[in-house]
Amino acid sequence: MKRYYLIISVLLFIHALALGQAAPASEGYFKLSYEQQFSEGKSVSVEASTFSIFKSNSGWNDSKYYLLINDILPGTIVKIKSLLTEKIVYAKVLGSLVQARENEKLMFRMSNATMAALGLNDTNSKVILTWNN
Repeated sequence: MKRYYLIISVLLFIHALALGQAAPASEGYFKLSYEQQFSEGKSVSVEASTFSIFKSNSGWNDSKYYLLINDILPGTIVKIKSLLTEKIVYAKVLGSLVQARENEKLMFRMSNATMAALGLNDTNSKVILTWNN
């Protein structure tokens, strides 16, 4: 029986590769892009505890995590590390925070899938953001 599960797993993996779909990494779809950006310049790290979430359909099945943050160019890949859980994900910046009352004291917003992947239950935790400047 174990042999059949192994064969099926290998066949599914080969099928995903044939379709051009790499299996999602636990740290996220954008990890390789981050490593490429990181090797091209100077990195910046910031500790943050003033963030919130936004609802997204992405990330739950494809490990594509996103965030909204001011002063970082859209398309930049940001490494997010939870100081509570020590988990790391790589998220793509979609754009800036909209100027609105609910965003006044926030540093950034991450998708709800990003927060779940970090193992966080609320927005009172500290995270470290690292990106290439």
